[in-house]
Amino acid sequence: MKKAMAILLTIAILCVTGGWSNPQRNEAEGGFSLIDYLETHKVESYEEFEAIISSVNPDQVEMIDPELVSDFCITIDYDNQIVSVLTIEESRSITSGVTDTASKSYYNNLGLKIFTISLTATFHYTTGSSSTASASGSFTPASMSTWTSTPTISMGNFSTTVAYARISGTATSGSSSLSYSLTMTCDDTGHLNSY
Repeated sequence: MKKAMAILLTIAILCVTGGWSNPQRNEAEGGFSLIDYLETHKVESYEEFEAIISSVNPDQVEMIDPELVSDFCITIDYDNQIVSVLTIEESRSITSGVTDTASKSYYNNLGLKIFTISLTATFHYTTGSSSTASASGSFTPASMSTWTSTPTISMGNFSTTVAYARISGTATSGSSSLSYSLTMTCDDTGHLNSY
């Protein structure tokens, strides 16, 4: 019994750390490949993506309330066999400014979330100028994930009319490493963009 539990724990750790993210090996074993699925199916909403992840890994569901998501974008990193999902929450207007939150979750090819980065920024704007009033962010490893990082938060201006806030860094797990970043911008009309 102890040997079986040790084997299951080893399998769980390999999955979470990305140790089994080679799609050819997954196909040969008849396993799920998130990248293959995304290449052959059009995912049109965050709720649809959430349903895919929860059907493959019901214990890994740590999703954002879909009602709060105003936009999302899926990106595939083929070199690292990682899928990132950017979610943008509805912005809140403040006096002569706007506050917004964006998150980017990273999944291995088995559909297991490995970590999430989040960025919240407040911008002030008037015709002809924009500035970042504050920015905060976080790096959160998924449950049972061994990925760690200390992110850097920066803010400033790309020009007088476009301000930005950014979270960036490198996550590590054993001998694996993965660079990440999430940037939010606001122009002098209050238009927000995240990438």
